[in-house]
Amino acid sequence: MNFRAFFRIGALGLALIVSALPLVGRAQDTKDALRAEQTALFDAMSADVQNLDLMFRYAGVSARLQDYEAAISTLERMLVFVPDLPRVQLELGALYFNIGSYVIAERYFRNVLEADDLPAPVRARIARFRDEIVERTRKHRFSGKLEVGLIHDSNAALGPTDREALLFGRRAIRTGDLGESDTGVQVLAQITHRYDFGGQGNEFWRTDASFSGRRYQDVDEGASESFFLRTGPQLALDDTNFGPKIRPFLDATHVRIDDGRLYNEGGIGFEYVEIFSNQWSAFGSARAAIREHTSNRVDEDGAILNVTAGLVWTPLRDLVVTGTLGVGSDRAKADFESNSEASIRVAASFDYDPGLAIAGGKWRLSGYASAAFRAYDAPNPIVTARETREDTDLRFGIRNVFKFHKGFYAALDASVLDRRSTISNFELDNIGVSAVLGYTF
Repeated sequence: MNFRAFFRIGALGLALIVSALPLVGRAQDTKDALRAEQTALFDAMSADVQNLDLMFRYAGVSARLQDYEAAISTLERMLVFVPDLPRVQLELGALYFNIGSYVIAERYFRNVLEADDLPAPVRARIARFRDEIVERTRKHRFSGKLEVGLIHDSNAALGPTDREALLFGRRAIRTGDLGESDTGVQVLAQITHRYDFGGQGNEFWRTDASFSGRRYQDVDEGASESFFLRTGPQLALDDTNFGPKIRPFLDATHVRIDDGRLYNEGGIGFEYVEIFSNQWSAFGSARAAIREHTSNRVDEDGAILNVTAGLVWTPLRDLVVTGTLGVGSDRAKADFESNSEASIRVAASFDYDPGLAIAGGKWRLSGYASAAFRAYDAPNPIVTARETREDTDLRFGIRNVFKFHKGFYAALDASVLDRRSTISNFELDNIGVSAVLGYTF
C-alpha cells in the first residue's frame, strides 16, 4: 500500500472528525441542560398540577428532547382543563405529525383553523404541515437521487498489488504496472416507489431500483456498471405505527465490467426492523440468491446466503451510530471458489448546522470502518495445491454532504480498502477520493 497516501487520507478524515467534535460536545451539553430542565419542570408540575404555563414549558422541553409521549400526554392534559386552546392544539398537531399519526394531526390542525383572528404566520405553518401530510399519505410516492462526480483511485481496476505470485505452486514475478491509478467519472441513480396500503400500521409496497457506473480515463478494466431491483411489501407485526416491521422481498442484479457481462443474480429474502425507544432500534436481514457468471467464469456460479443483524443508537438528536454483524456463505460450483465470511461494521453520522446562508438544511459528516474475514473451502490447483486461501478485508470511509436549496447537494468522499491474503496473488489495496454533485427528490 502507498502508506504516504494512506496517511494523507487518514489525516483528512481525522481533521474532519476533529472539526466536528466541538459541535458534538455542544449538542451533548444542550441535551444535558434540557434533561435537567425537564426534570425541574416535572417536579414543579407535581407541586402545582393545574399550572398551564408549567405544562406548556414542560411539553416544549420534552419535544426538543424527542420525548414525544411525554409532550403529547402533557398537552392533552392541558386541554382537559381548557378545551379550546389553539396554540396547544397546534403543537399537538405538530407532535402527532412527527410520530407519523397524520389522521390525528390533521384533526388538530383543522380545529386550529376554525379559531377567529388566526395570525397569518400560523396559517402558513399549518398549510405547510397539511401539504406535507397530503404528500406523505399519497397512495403512490416516488423519491430518489442522482449523483454525478469525479473520482480518483490508486488502484482503478482493483488488481493485485504484490509482484510475487504463485502459479502451480511455484513462485512467479509479475511484470508491468501494478495497481495503476486513474481518474474518471461516476454516476449513481436511485429511485424508490411506495404504494401505501393505508391504516395506522405504516404498511406499504416498496420497489427500489438503482444504477451505478464508473469510467476511467486510461484503465479500461476499471469500467463497471451495476443494475439493481428489489421489490416487496413492508408489513406491520402489530397495530402500532412504529412497531416491529418485516419486509419480504425479491431482487435481481446485473453487473458488467469492461463493457462485458460479469454476472446476473436473483435473490429472495426479508428485512426486519424494530424501534425500542427514541435512542435504540434493531434491524436484520436474510437473503438467498443464485448467481450466474459469464462462460469463462462458470466455476464461480452457485448459491449465496447472507444474514445480517445490527443496532442503531441515537444518543443525540443529530448523532446516529450503527453497528452491524454479518455472516455469509458462497457455495460455488468449484470448491476452491466456495467460501464463508464473517464481518463487522461500525458507522456514525452527525448532522450539523454550518451557519451559512447557502445551506438548505443541516450538513452531514459520516464515516465507517469494517472488517471481513473470508475462508475458502479448498486450494485453487492453478495457484497451489497445498494452501487454502484466506482473506481479510479492512475498509474505512468518510463523507461530508453539503446540502443546498431545493434538493441540490455536493459531497466529498474518501475511502480505503486493504485486503490481505494468505496467498499473495489475491492481495490488493485502493485509496479512493471523489467529489460529486447531486439532487434528491
